[in-house]
Amino acid sequence: MDVPVVSVVMPVFNAEAFLGLSVGSVLGQTFADFELICFNDASTDGSLAMLRAFGQADGRVRVIDSTTNVKQGGGRNRAVAAARGRFVVFVDADDALEPDALERCVAAAMREDADMVAYDYVRFSPSRGGEEARVCPLGADASELRGDALRRRMVQRPAPVWSAMYERRLITDNGLFFPEGVFYEDNAVAAAIQLSARNPVKIDAALYRYRFDNVSVTRSTDNYRFFDRLASAVALLGHVKRLGLYGRFADELDMLFVDQYLTHTVYGCVYRFSKVPVLRHRYVCRTVSRYVGDFRRNPYYRARPLGMRLKLRAHMAAPRLIKLLSAASRRLRGRR
Repeated sequence: MDVPVVSVVMPVFNAEAFLGLSVGSVLGQTFADFELICFNDASTDGSLAMLRAFGQADGRVRVIDSTTNVKQGGGRNRAVAAARGRFVVFVDADDALEPDALERCVAAAMREDADMVAYDYVRFSPSRGGEEARVCPLGADASELRGDALRRRMVQRPAPVWSAMYERRLITDNGLFFPEGVFYEDNAVAAAIQLSARNPVKIDAALYRYRFDNVSVTRSTDNYRFFDRLASAVALLGHVKRLGLYGRFADELDMLFVDQYLTHTVYGCVYRFSKVPVLRHRYVCRTVSRYVGDFRRNPYYRARPLGMRLKLRAHMAAPRLIKLLSAASRRLRGRR
């Protein structure tokens, strides 16, 4: 059996409404030497039947069916373990690739002898009249960076795990599999995978299409799975220390941890719940120092504008008051 150059990994859960676009975008690639591994995560709709139909029509499609729901992290892990390609690309079942995505990534990897090729993405919202916007998570100048300068940027401005093509060994050889049965699984491994790359490169192209109007835990309210992010942040810190990556980027990684563990969680407690989950809020504020000491001494924190730092401190000190003031402000704006 021929070994493909690229394995495209797609976990699928109740995504029948989107598979025509997502799977179709992979099968329509200008670069043909790939396999598409679709992991059906115990879907209860017609997803499995659609995937099997794609597989019958195109031998490059491999379907793994699971009767147990293991969430996106578990699906990715099983697909990566089954993958045969040198490179891996992640695609979510409600998103899509641009037609030349694999061709451009493989060409860059061969040209630059790269084991990671990062790219930009387009955020699209069909329910909002097809609204689109290009997103450059690493910055518009990232394609000019190399080596530690690019690695440092990847920590300072974290990008989704699906915004790059990776040599599969970066995941398998380093034990950087996703945590299973949880949300925010990307936070646990994405930066570690990216920092592990021997020669990462960034190309100036938007090659991924990210659907922004689909409901997910990361944008839902009153969902306590939001706090899965805490374990993911701790796991990431453990991975980079285990792999010897922490020392070179200690300040950057500590600041990334603070944002994932503390900053986004504190704001989420205030704005993503009908009532502030006070016990969770207190726990986060009291435990962050266990991992990074006094984060206020971090040079990246100290470099942030005073207003940003004061805002965080206010949300840490008086979350319920901030929520009341925010609600009052919204009511006043609604009366105007």
